[in-house]
Amino acid sequence: MSDAATPLLEVRDLVRGFPIRRGATGRKVGELRAVDGVSFDVGRGETLGLVGESGSGKTTTAHAVLRLIEPTAGTIRFDGEDVRALDRAGLRRLRRRAQIVFQDPFGSLDPRMSAGSAIGEVLDVHHLARGRRDDRIHELLHTVGLDPASAGRYPHELSGGQRQRIGIARALAVEPDLIVCDEPVSALDVSIQAQVLNLLRSLQQRFDIAYLFIAHDIAVVRHVSDRIAVMYLGRIVEVGTADDVVTNPLHPYTKALLSAVPDPRRAGARIARPTLRGDPPDPAAPPPGCPFHPRCTHPLRDNACTLARPPLDEKAPAHSAACIKEPVTPSNGVS
Repeated sequence: MSDAATPLLEVRDLVRGFPIRRGATGRKVGELRAVDGVSFDVGRGETLGLVGESGSGKTTTAHAVLRLIEPTAGTIRFDGEDVRALDRAGLRRLRRRAQIVFQDPFGSLDPRMSAGSAIGEVLDVHHLARGRRDDRIHELLHTVGLDPASAGRYPHELSGGQRQRIGIARALAVEPDLIVCDEPVSALDVSIQAQVLNLLRSLQQRFDIAYLFIAHDIAVVRHVSDRIAVMYLGRIVEVGTADDVVTNPLHPYTKALLSAVPDPRRAGARIARPTLRGDPPDPAAPPPGCPFHPRCTHPLRDNACTLARPPLDEKAPAHSAACIKEPVTPSNGVS
C-alpha cells in the first residue's frame, strides 16, 4: 500500500545518451547526453513544470521517465515501483496509471480513425468499460468540453484545440494518476491555449491527477504549476515553487527566460534586462565547468565558472540553483 507522503514519481540521476557515429562503418566516436543526471519528484495531485529552450532535454526526460525510450542510467520509481525493472506486462500496468499528451494534436491521432475510435482503442487495449464502451466515450468527450457527436468526426474535421481535447480524453480514459503533458499547447493559438490550460487545471482538481508539464514558455508553466524545474543542456539548473522561481529567480538562465516573456507594462520602458547571448553550446561537446558560462551575464561571472560544474544546491528554503555565484541564504534568516 502506498504512503501518501511518498512522491508519486521519483527520478534520480536520470541519463539518456545517444551514440555519435562516424564513417561508413558507423563507428561510435562519442555520446551525446540529451539528459545528464536529472533528479526530481512529482507529488500526488501536484504539477511540476519542466521548462527550458528547445533542445534542453525536456521531452527526452519525459519519454525516458515513461520508458517510451529506454534510459541509459538512473532510477525511476512510480508509486514505489522500479519502472526500469518492469517487463512488458508491468509496462502495460504502468500505462494504466501514467499517460502522456503529446505536443502535436494532429500527428498524435491516426487520420484514419474517428475521435470515438481513437478513445475506444484505449478502452479496448486495457479492457475497460465493457458493455458500455460508447457511453464511456461520450462521457469522456463531455468531460473535456466536446459534444459527444464529435465521436464520429475525423482529425481533419477538427480544430487544433478540439484535437488536443481528444488527446486529453484518450489519456483520461484509463483514469491515470499521472499525465505527462509534453508541450500540450505550444501548437495552439493563444486563445485556445488558455482554454486547454484551464481544462487541465479543472481536470486535476476533479480527478486529483498529477502532471509533469513540459513547455518552453515559463509564463505558461507558471500558470499551471505548483513547482518549476528549469532545464539547460540536459540538466536541471533551478527548482523551486512556481512563485519563488518566477518572482525570485536565482540562476542567470532562469532570469533570461523570464526577461524574454512579453510584458505590456514594460512597453517603451528602457529597463536593463538579462538576455541570452549566443546560441546553446553543442550538447555533444559541452563546455567545461558550468555549461551556461559562455552565455552567462551574471555580474560576478569569472574564471571559476569554467573550472567545475556547479551542483544543484539549496540556496533558500525549498529553492535550489546550480550557480556558484549565488550565495546560500540561511533558513533561519541569519546572515
